[in-house]
Parts: sequence; structure tokens; C-alpha cells
Amino acid sequence: MAYEDILAAVDAVRLMDSVRAICTGERLSNEAEVRSFDVLEKLFTDAGCRVTREALPGYVSTPEGAAFEAGGIAYEVLTHPMTPSADGLEADLVYVPVDRTGSASAEEVSGRIVLTDGLAMEPVVRALEDRGAAGVVFITGEEIHNMIVSRVWGSPTPETLHDYVGIPVASLSFGDGSRLRARLSEAGGTLPARLSTRVESRWTEIPVITAEIRGADEDFVMVTEHVDSWGLGALDNASGNACAVELARILAPLASDMRRSVRFVLWSGHSHGRYAGSTAWCDAHFEELERHCLLNVNSDCLGGRGATVMTESPAMASTRGLARTALREAAGVTDWRGCRFSRSCDQSFWGAGVPSIFSQVSEQPPFEGAAADAFGKMFGSGRTGGFGAWWHTRTDTPDKLDPENLARDVRVFASVLAHALFDERLPVDAAAEVLELRDELKAWQEKAGDSLDLSEVLARLDLLAEALKAAARSDDPKRFEKRSRRVLSEIIPLAYVEGSVYSHDEALRAPPVPMLRLVDELATLSGHERNAALVSLRRVVNRLKAGAARALDVARA
Repeated sequence: MAYEDILAAVDAVRLMDSVRAICTGERLSNEAEVRSFDVLEKLFTDAGCRVTREALPGYVSTPEGAAFEAGGIAYEVLTHPMTPSADGLEADLVYVPVDRTGSASAEEVSGRIVLTDGLAMEPVVRALEDRGAAGVVFITGEEIHNMIVSRVWGSPTPETLHDYVGIPVASLSFGDGSRLRARLSEAGGTLPARLSTRVESRWTEIPVITAEIRGADEDFVMVTEHVDSWGLGALDNASGNACAVELARILAPLASDMRRSVRFVLWSGHSHGRYAGSTAWCDAHFEELERHCLLNVNSDCLGGRGATVMTESPAMASTRGLARTALREAAGVTDWRGCRFSRSCDQSFWGAGVPSIFSQVSEQPPFEGAAADAFGKMFGSGRTGGFGAWWHTRTDTPDKLDPENLARDVRVFASVLAHALFDERLPVDAAAEVLELRDELKAWQEKAGDSLDLSEVLARLDLLAEALKAAARSDDPKRFEKRSRRVLSEIIPLAYVEGSVYSHDEALRAPPVPMLRLVDELATLSGHERNAALVSLRRVVNRLKAGAARALDVARA
């Protein structure tokens, strides 16, 4: 079996046929979604996979309609999941730039509907709600972008049941928003406004398909993605679904040569459940994931028209070497820089210690325009233009994909799987994950100064990296693979998880080693509050020491 043959087998025409078959309509826990899952079940079965379907309980939310008028003029708007409905909220409308929403005075916004910029984001809504705002309307791109306004990762628990925003939210287009801002300015800063929204939030059964190709071992690599969509969702995420089907077709005839198994796992609940599908599947299979899942390969938003930037895709320290190899082999990319995973991309498996690689592998070049401005406010100004002006809009149709770009991106995933399934040594570098954690802890130690002592943790991590290197020389490949997986079950949660490994942290930006985030507040605290923070941080140090010690025991066993 030659890796080149696997990459060469990727077929652009077949991929686009799959995309069109999956695009049955907007897929949000409805009949169109059921049809898409039926299509996928048949495609995977025809490819030669063993297919199972699950229905897992989850909390989802769908926008059912919205109306907005200001100063007697009606505007087209969308409302957003996980926000309350409003039946004709009447209040004055004021404009507050998004970079001032966190510092606006209560006098400025209390009891008013606030017009602001960018994609509908929970932290912005929360800041305005805390200051007494009655509602929020966002100015997005040329097309109105759908977003979910929630910090609750997955379905709520008793601890997070009341963490949703309590005011209605809507978005309008950049053109309408610009004209409305001008009218506000002419009117002296306020206009009478009326906002109505209908949002249906409910518990339902979230469908999950698992398509498996059995290799020589029960340990498996999983390829994960969401099926639900805004609009037809050709880019987001029929492209990722088609990628999985294509890889299954190519790999199934090679099962007898595979050293490891592969599972393609596809769920709903991403767009309208804040990752409720991936979270529920993790909760249902946690022990198996912790013991036997070797790698999570997430596939989302592939093959976009004009998507030529291939240097910024996410990977963990343990998977960066594999990422570089795959991008070089499949797409000739030699300048990949990558980035650390953020709280996005259905990354629900950190608590189980599963190493992850990729989500998207290609993005738009930086561009100017309303959509670019909106993306910049969400993602921060960077080296890409995101996923295109059609992302999360009704214009995400199959014509927004470039068949050759799609085939190129799928070849990158094919390269990842070729190495992960067929290499004698699994290309996941546990020692690199250990050393990155050590370096992040050194940075936290420098910030904390004498307030925190991480020296024992750092020493254990140095010993752990050396022990792993020694084991790599002495172990046979399978034994080392098992050893590395157990080490990563300890190290990845230390690097990425703030709370319990069995729960899921908020869907908000988090620093590396988020359990130490209190260090950033020490400089602003004194007396009673500072002492309380130090108590919490000492307990975090104990958690870090214990995790490093357990990992070291595994590496030395």
C-alpha cells in the first residue's frame, strides 16, 4: 500500500456529488436533517463501513422568526439560538460601538435596545445585559450571519441551567445597519424601536452516525464532524461530511492492512446546540474514548472558493508534526504555522485526553468589507479572512465550493489518516505535548512570581519528557503507543481543561492551562480577595503535581 495511491484516489467529482446529496435543506433537528442522515447512512454503508445510529438527549434552540423596526421603518433581521423570545419589545434604540459595550454606562444603555457591530457574540450581549440593556441588534456582513449566543458548552446541567442570556438578540445586514446608524445620528442618537423574536429552545434526540472500518487493533482514530447547518450548509459542513464519505470509500478496501481502526462520527447539535452533539457523544462514550481513541481529526468548512490560506489550521503540540507532514505531502505547504485549539470546533474530548488535529485546513486570504470586519471582531485580526462572506448565511450553497480546493483539502485529511492508520509508529508525539505544557507553566510562573511555586511540576515534566524519549527507544511500537496514550490522558486535561475532566468548560476564550487564569488577576487583588485567590491557586498546583506524577509513573512503568 502506497500513501501516494491513497491521496491520488480522492475524486473531486465524487466529492461534489456527495455534497449535493447531503444538502437536503437547512438541517436543524428537522425533516431535512433526517434526510441528510439517511443519505449519509447509505453512503457509508455502500462504502463498506459498519454503520450504527444513536439518538442522544440534547438541548437545542432554533430561530423561528424576527421583526424589527426603528423610527417607523422595518428592517430584515434574524434572531439567534439560546436567546429568549420577545413579543413586541418597545424601547429607544441607541448605538454603542462594540469595543465600548464592556464599558458603556448603565445610564447610556439601561432600558434601551442597543445597536452594535459584528457577529452576535455572547460576551457582548452579556456585558450589555449586565448594564440593563433591554435587547441587542448586531450589524453583521452584507448577508446576515447566523450565530448562537451561548457560553454553555453542550446541553445544560443544573450548574449551568441559568447561564443563558435573558434579553432578545437579532442581527441585520451591514447595509441596513449603516443606514440605520446614519438615521440615528441625524435623530440625535435615539430612535423609537420595536423588536419581536421567536426562538424555540427544547430538549430533543440528537442523531449520531458512527461508520467504522475495523483494522488490526481495537484502538481507533476518529474523524468527527457536524451535519447540522445554516441554510444548505455546503461549506459548513456538507464539505466535511463528503470528506468523511470519500475517505471511507478509499480506506474500506484497505482494512486488512490497517494497523488501527477508524471511526467516522457525525452528529447534529453543533450550530443550534453549542456543540451539544459532540458533548453528548463524549459523555456516552467517555471511558472508551479515554482508553482507546488515539486521535481526533475534525473536518469542517473544507474546499471553499478562493480558500488559499493553508498555514493557520489548529493542532496540538502532539500532532503538529503530523500536520506539517500531511500539508506538505498533500498540498505542498511548507510554511504552516498553525495555532493552538480554541474553545470551538467541537473540541469536546479534551477531558478524555484525546489528542486533536485540524478542523478546517484552508481559509480565505484577508479581504476588506463588512464580513471581514465582522470576522475580525469575532476572531481577532489575523492572517486570514475566515471562511468567506457566505459562512453561516443563506448563501452557503454548493457553488461556494471549488471542487479542486475540496479535493486538495480532502487529500490533506487522507494523508493524516494514511499515517495514523498504517504507520508502524503512531505519529502522535506525547513528549512534545509535555514540553509545551512545561513551557506554558514557565510563563505562568514568571507572571505569578513568588505568589506561586510550580518548580516541582516543572521538574516532573522534564523527567517525564526524558522518560518518554527513553521508552521510545526501548518499547516496541505498540507498547509505546499504549504508554503515550495513557500519558496524554493526564497531560492534555492539564493543558486544556479548567474544571472537571467529566464536565465541559464554557464556550469562551481561554488561555493555555486555563486552571491558572486567576494568576492574571493577582495584580489587581489585595487583602481578603488576594488570599482567597491564592488558596485556589495552591489547589491548582496540587492538581498539576498529581497529574504530572501519574503521567511520570506511566512513562517509567
